[in-house]
Amino acid sequence: MTQHDWIDDVLEDEPCSLWQIGKIESLLVTSSANMFYEQINFNELTYNEAEEIIRHLWENDCPRDPKDQFKQMQRRGIF
Repeated sequence: MTQHDWIDDVLEDEPCSLWQIGKIESLLVTSSANMFYEQINFNELTYNEAEEIIRHLWENDCPRDPKDQFKQMQRRGIF
């Protein structure tokens, strides 16, 4: 069961912030899950929906720098 906090009630209908839009746009470039969010409308996006999208894109992120790729593989237990 998920834990419900008072801040969730405050942010429920809050529109997404500018930093969330920037983070989503930057992750769309390197994430393998970008095809799911090609037709996203930022004007209708809420704060919580943007957080879910950021989390999904971050989990499927494929960094371009080989050093970052190596660090990601270490975190995942490949090396």
